[in-house]
Amino acid sequence: MKWKEAGRENKENSQQTQINRDVLRQLWKVYSEVVLPIEKKVHFAHFAAPPVTPEEFEAKPQVLLVGQYSTGKTSMVQWLTGIDSRYFDVKPQPSTDKFMAVVHGDDEKLIKGNAAAVLPQLPYQGLSSLGNAFLANFQAVVQPAEILKDITLIDTPGVLSGSKHRIGRNYDYAAACAWMADRADLVLLTFDAHKLDISDEFQEVMEVLRPYADKVRCVLNKADQIDASNLVRVYGALLWNVGKVLRTPEVTRVFISSFWDKPYRFEDHAQLFDEDKSAIIEELKALPRTALLRRIDSLVARVQRVRTHFCIVAHLRAHLPLLPRLLPARAGGGDERLRRWARKRLPVVFDEVQRVHGVSRGDLPDLEAFCASLGTFEDFSKLPMWDVKDAAALQQVVEIQVPALMRTVSGVSGVNMPLLAHPDEIQEERGIFSCRKRQRTA
Repeated sequence: MKWKEAGRENKENSQQTQINRDVLRQLWKVYSEVVLPIEKKVHFAHFAAPPVTPEEFEAKPQVLLVGQYSTGKTSMVQWLTGIDSRYFDVKPQPSTDKFMAVVHGDDEKLIKGNAAAVLPQLPYQGLSSLGNAFLANFQAVVQPAEILKDITLIDTPGVLSGSKHRIGRNYDYAAACAWMADRADLVLLTFDAHKLDISDEFQEVMEVLRPYADKVRCVLNKADQIDASNLVRVYGALLWNVGKVLRTPEVTRVFISSFWDKPYRFEDHAQLFDEDKSAIIEELKALPRTALLRRIDSLVARVQRVRTHFCIVAHLRAHLPLLPRLLPARAGGGDERLRRWARKRLPVVFDEVQRVHGVSRGDLPDLEAFCASLGTFEDFSKLPMWDVKDAAALQQVVEIQVPALMRTVSGVSGVNMPLLAHPDEIQEERGIFSCRKRQRTA
């Protein structure tokens, strides 16, 4: 594995790196000054997702490894970093009992969860939303590995089967995986070639990964331990199981090998194993080069979610019945009646939002999850009314401000159009056009 040499070959020149930093800074300004105030106004954090922090915005690409116990996740981290650390506990039985972020530093050290969640160099401030019980099961391990200069690896506790996973876990494992996956640039779903059965907890985890299916890659590990004929059957079974749970129209990419530095036991597919080892390295190497474009894509998707959420809560507010609002806010009073009314009417609201605001059905949030959030919302009088200016500001982010930033980093050639040089010029031109149109109408 030649990560160091490959990193030098693919490193961007200093000028392009500076351009990317400038664009990232402007992107954060757009989010913090335009999108975030609207998120707070429409209570987006309560219903959907907490605000993005500056540390998350500037974080290195993160790779999340998820799988059942003894599928070789920690061994894979060890193989990628090239470091045999005392913190990498590799055993045939369940060994990694904590979420572990493997980050770069000059000296090896362990940073426990509460400290890691407030460290400004790390993007984990938002983990406090998962509670102290989770933070007690989270840690950051600092290692001087070359690969960690470009990406961060996140190892996870092995998913257990049956009732075992409920013993000793006093936090929501699936919710923690969803939080990590939302912020990860790549999710490696690891499987042991000897056991492809999907436990109840693993299925639950895979289901929360479904919204991030485009980032999920499968790793069929320990593949050299079975002969060629059985490997074909195992591969087919893996595709069937994963496709059934993730419900993706296309089968996700599968890397087949044994991700360690030991000799292969069965060498029938040695060339395939070596090729897939190289392929996964190439995919990881590409992450830093495309990190900015992924940040932009993520912001645009978030803005669309915020707009859809705004449409829903404003529609609810506009149609609140008068009588419950006048009742005292006590148990069984106005707020509780409003909650029952809102949960009952929500399917109709979703349909009306599609028709009135042109929202695609695929952009609507999960109905049951939204109902649950409504059930814990304290004061319905704080739901916002529809604001044309706020809606226009979100639209301007997607249609004007982000495309203007994309022009400098997308690498796509096209016709030079001075009109598109700067968002202010576009707004000015639109104003002139509107004025001329009014004059012609007059």
